[in-house]
Amino acid sequence: MAVVQPESSLGRKFGEVTFKERLHILVTFFRLAIILAWNLIYKRYFTRRGSDERHWKRVVSDTIIQVMLAGLNRVQLQYILGSSSLRVYERWVEGAELPFVIEEIGEDARLMWIGPKRTDKVILYFHGGGFLLPVQTPSLWFWKYTQDKFKTRGLDVGFAVLDYTLVPNSIFPAQLKQACKAVKHILDSGVLPRNLQLVGDSAGANLILQVFSHILHPVDGVPAFKIFDSIRGAYLMSPWVRLGSAADEINAFPSMGHDVLHGVPDAQNVHLEGIQASDDWFKGIHRVVSRVLITAGGNEMLKDEIMKTFKLFKLHYVNTELVVQEDGLHNDPFYDFFFGEDESIHKGVITPLVIQWLASGFVKQLSDSW
Repeated sequence: MAVVQPESSLGRKFGEVTFKERLHILVTFFRLAIILAWNLIYKRYFTRRGSDERHWKRVVSDTIIQVMLAGLNRVQLQYILGSSSLRVYERWVEGAELPFVIEEIGEDARLMWIGPKRTDKVILYFHGGGFLLPVQTPSLWFWKYTQDKFKTRGLDVGFAVLDYTLVPNSIFPAQLKQACKAVKHILDSGVLPRNLQLVGDSAGANLILQVFSHILHPVDGVPAFKIFDSIRGAYLMSPWVRLGSAADEINAFPSMGHDVLHGVPDAQNVHLEGIQASDDWFKGIHRVVSRVLITAGGNEMLKDEIMKTFKLFKLHYVNTELVVQEDGLHNDPFYDFFFGEDESIHKGVITPLVIQWLASGFVKQLSDSW
């Protein structure tokens, strides 16, 4: 069955919505209010005790995410969620009462630090959003929560967030250049590869795979990137690994993949779509990264593609783990932080596992209390 390509929205400016699309946003919000009210009432009065263990705040966040992604297009989401990661970060650090720490690194990219900058142990975060949306506050709260958990055990780690250029303002390989620049900047600042871990969700996880692919198979027009020792670890949360037409049948927002691939030569698609790589594509990856963790939600539509990516890594790399959270959604751990660092919300299995896994990359022996 042929897949119909969605119309590209690249001819329009970032977040440029029409009057009709603004009306559609209002209709979507009205629909969201009705669905949200019903979901909360249904959970309270009609579900059997124990059949839905989600906190009511998780019901709210899950509903908002699902309705917005299903009902709005790229420019509508950009219009609502913000014009840049920098502005989201500025508002967030003010509310979180954290210092504003920004580093310009070139290539029109910057590092935004959660707390003070450090050059001993660092986690570098590539945010998701289909390369079309800025970083969102639930992910920033998630990484601050992780950092705080580290501190309770005497482990101080710097967290840097890459602010890369979004589509359509720039297209591939601009984001790859910026990601490589960020990794190189951190290493050049004195951080040893064994004290650096990369983390990314969805498109951010895709960007990590782009960096690894570029090291193994350099992209024309992108400066070659070599490291003298393997990076300590890479965590891929719900990696977005197939963007093209074949993925439209499983992608929650198919037009995004089409927009990102627009104008990219076919020969370079494999750097954006790791799932299409040959079996030997990641041969030698053990010299680039010491260990890899991949997580997915049991109910997310990309699960099968994520499983294929895991198997592709396993062909050449033994130290790779895959964890699937039962009944979880795409980027599921972030939804626990939709309302900030709220300890009343039950954290799924992935959150403590990720904290333990990342901490073990910096500390040789850890107790179960992590």
